[in-house]
Amino acid sequence: MHIGGQAVIEGVMIRNQDIYSIAVRKPDGGIQVVRNEINSPSKKFKFLKWPFIRGITALIENLVLGIKSLLYSAEVAIPEEEKKEKKNKKSGKKDSGILLTLGLIPAILLGIVLFIVLPNLATHYLGIVEKDSPFIFNLIAGGIRLVLFITYLMVISLLKDIRRTFQYHGAEHKTIFCYEAGKPLTTEEVNKFKTLHPRCGTSFLFFVFFIAIIVFPIITVLLELVFPGFVDLPLYLRKVIIMLLHILVALPVIASVSYELIRLSDKLDNSLVIKILTAPGLFLQRITTKEPDMAQLEVAIEAVKAVL
Repeated sequence: MHIGGQAVIEGVMIRNQDIYSIAVRKPDGGIQVVRNEINSPSKKFKFLKWPFIRGITALIENLVLGIKSLLYSAEVAIPEEEKKEKKNKKSGKKDSGILLTLGLIPAILLGIVLFIVLPNLATHYLGIVEKDSPFIFNLIAGGIRLVLFITYLMVISLLKDIRRTFQYHGAEHKTIFCYEAGKPLTTEEVNKFKTLHPRCGTSFLFFVFFIAIIVFPIITVLLELVFPGFVDLPLYLRKVIIMLLHILVALPVIASVSYELIRLSDKLDNSLVIKILTAPGLFLQRITTKEPDMAQLEVAIEAVKAVL
């Protein structure tokens, strides 16, 4: 049985195809675990499991599940004094959920500006014309995008709370490795394993960046073929149209292909080609995963046990 998961606030979420669990370290030192079913639409609509469609399904499911898990972990990890203060301000769980969900909107917009708009404009102002050399343009834009992403990860890893989350990320990977190796789920045994896992979301993101370099210029080429007058439009209008197509059309395709590559890397993990493709993603995990302590491993173990 395949399992995966993510780090949350002072805890870990683990899932398989049917259920997910969240284990969180409480302020009093105890571990609170919850276990729920996953109501996936793919169980009802079988076409959502088809190759290159299942990637989009999984991405949306994991996003929704990730938000739910973060909300739950935040509620459990908050000390009682802070909870009382929130109650006095008439700010309940529902309100905090709405606020967190609304808070994702500027975060998504910031991500679009940082990793799509800014690399595109920066490449343009370097003097490279996209309509003349779409592949060269997107190769350089992709490099800028990757540098921005690595810089972003390195900066946020300096924050104390983010570093703790990265430690729980490492604990999640170690525990999954231990389970996959068929070893006993004890802190001593789990601690022997590494924190870098090829099926991690960080590796998925690298595939997204890499495949975008190939797919994005195809959008420009197809636009010029289908609409010859596109090249005569004002620059700002061309940029808006291209970037909208990148977000609405290209990104779902890129996510689907990236998902299939992650699945393939799991099946052919001894292949030299797969090892080369997954190496950059594993390198990025050196930033997004940190060595956990024994207490954090205990939390990850409880989360894994709950889905088993």
